[in-house]
Amino acid sequence: MRSLDKWQRIIVIDLLYLGDLMFATPFFKELRKNFPEARIDLILNSAFHSIMEGNSNLDNVYAYDKKWTLKQSIEFAKLVRNNNYDLGINIHGSWRSSLLLKLINPSYTIGYGKKGQGLFFNRRLTQIRDHHMVDVYLQVLREMGLKVDASLPYLEIEKNVRDEVEKKLTNWGINPKEKLIALNTAGTWPTKRWTIEGFAQLGDELNLKYGKVILVGSQDDLPLVEQIVNLMETKPVIATGKTSLQELAALLARCELVISNDSGPVHVAAAVGTSTITIFGPSDEVKYRPLGERHRIVKIDLDCRPCGKHQCPLGHHRCMTGITVDQILKEIETIHLN
Repeated sequence: MRSLDKWQRIIVIDLLYLGDLMFATPFFKELRKNFPEARIDLILNSAFHSIMEGNSNLDNVYAYDKKWTLKQSIEFAKLVRNNNYDLGINIHGSWRSSLLLKLINPSYTIGYGKKGQGLFFNRRLTQIRDHHMVDVYLQVLREMGLKVDASLPYLEIEKNVRDEVEKKLTNWGINPKEKLIALNTAGTWPTKRWTIEGFAQLGDELNLKYGKVILVGSQDDLPLVEQIVNLMETKPVIATGKTSLQELAALLARCELVISNDSGPVHVAAAVGTSTITIFGPSDEVKYRPLGERHRIVKIDLDCRPCGKHQCPLGHHRCMTGITVDQILKEIETIHLN
């Protein structure tokens, strides 16, 4: 491995999802701590570019569109290659990310890769098992012989974004001192989604006892949200599809509590310091739970979970349908909301 002081132009690639980017923020912090004067750039999934633009540990953030053709991907790699990187780090480990980093051609490349991807790296690593993803990413730096301190995911929010969200809340009839509880009802996989009946009942309980419920998510989540709202007896605020990604982060920071399936927004909420309750079904809470004392998880114990499948292999989806509103309400009591 090259002398560390020779690495002054560093490129990191991570084309994974929003939650994975939040888990990578301690990695960026520790990388910057070890290379305070280096240029550190990131290539990420274009869908999440805006939320990482303001990260103070990164110099440049490049958006890669997973829908690009092979020709477009090669053109992108050639453009980034002109930066002449000394070090390339792949914390994603997919074939796509490995090939892309090879085309960018840093002088030295290290990171996660699957069996058969060794030719893409100077040093290929295998992910440690049964560890949280924050630790999985930090392990790359440890393998490089760097000093690494443990820390929690953290997301910075600019004041102008917070101000814009406050204006939107005012327009939606929210008092500045009103207690907000966000529900994030969607999920990348159908198996990660709790029931619409459960969210509707929970929303009513929260509206009556704890504060004002605000439903969040992207425009694509709106049909699901509308089904939930139609089953509710109380009236929530619908912010679904009405915020940018940066504004979503600011909105979640304004909330007292976020209750969510295991999906990106709950990890954004944790990264901005908001208490969370995450509903876990097929995904592994050991690897993907929000870290810290202010966060809770809800799950049921089944021999078949966590399966990590996008569709229930057994056809019953009990890991989610078996979760009750009372389980979530009990967890709220342990958080001690202000």
